[in-house]
Amino acid sequence: MKGKLVRQKLDAEAFFAAGRQRGDQTVQFKSGRTTIELKFSNLDKIYWPDEGYTKFDLLKYYYTVSETLLPYLRDRPLILKRYPNGIEGEMFYQHNLEDAPNFVDIYSRIDSDGKQVNYSIANNLPALLYLVNLGTITQNPWFSRVQSISKPDYFAFDLDPGDEASFEQVKKVALEVKKVLEENGLTGYPKTSGSTGIHIYVPVKPVYTYSEIVPFAKKLATEVAQRHPQDATVERMTRERKKTQVYVDYLQNIEGKSLASAYSVREKPQAMVSAPLEWKEITKRLQLEQFTIRTMPVRIQKKGDLFSKVLKKRQNLPIAKKKR
Repeated sequence: MKGKLVRQKLDAEAFFAAGRQRGDQTVQFKSGRTTIELKFSNLDKIYWPDEGYTKFDLLKYYYTVSETLLPYLRDRPLILKRYPNGIEGEMFYQHNLEDAPNFVDIYSRIDSDGKQVNYSIANNLPALLYLVNLGTITQNPWFSRVQSISKPDYFAFDLDPGDEASFEQVKKVALEVKKVLEENGLTGYPKTSGSTGIHIYVPVKPVYTYSEIVPFAKKLATEVAQRHPQDATVERMTRERKKTQVYVDYLQNIEGKSLASAYSVREKPQAMVSAPLEWKEITKRLQLEQFTIRTMPVRIQKKGDLFSKVLKKRQNLPIAKKKR
């Protein structure tokens, strides 16, 4: 048995290049003089029944795009949304990660009940793939980093269509958000949600608290809804919204909430991916199904990282300054 286990310890590059893998495998990741061994389990488990995509397919996607994805996770606590049996299996959220290996960084804080919560952080490739191996299909990072945990370096609008609203309406509302941001001297960056909507991120200097950003985001979202009352709403209660409207959700900017990161796979049919966009792509031709675990690596090779300015651009908000 010992000899058999040694033969299964494959180099990561060879492992992911060898085609679909089955069962359990131990894979080695090398960084300088350090070697990390990571055991992947149930690699042939079906995660997307209609498409036949397996757990290995998910791991390989994240391995392939990791260089582009990891900057969006670095130093950010993650909320794990785990699907250990695929998208049709039971899901559960996990904030507290106990007994994580030492290559998975941890951010600890005391919650409102006085209990310590250990949030995982994916600061390297083995950490990312360890969390994916747990059944974490989507990566959901906080809007702030541990170095300035109460002050995010971006805020976002989640455009969420009602059951009878079209994606054309989502695109119309997205372009209005762009316009309202520009009127306030700000630049936003869009990406598909990977589900049914569009996310628009607005990078800012990490000097504003969540409690300062939320009312400002509400003000902008309300302006969008007032200009397009047939298409958009900021009504929080689902029962009070029209099914034909797009919800301009600014409440994801509350501390501790999160959205799917750029380049994350979603637990949706076709294994759609949250794909950064150029504003000029938001036309009638744009469809959510264009972006999947099969197409996204090619798109990255072709267009590069369209979301990079979200991490680099630092904007001031036109709000009353407080003593900081």
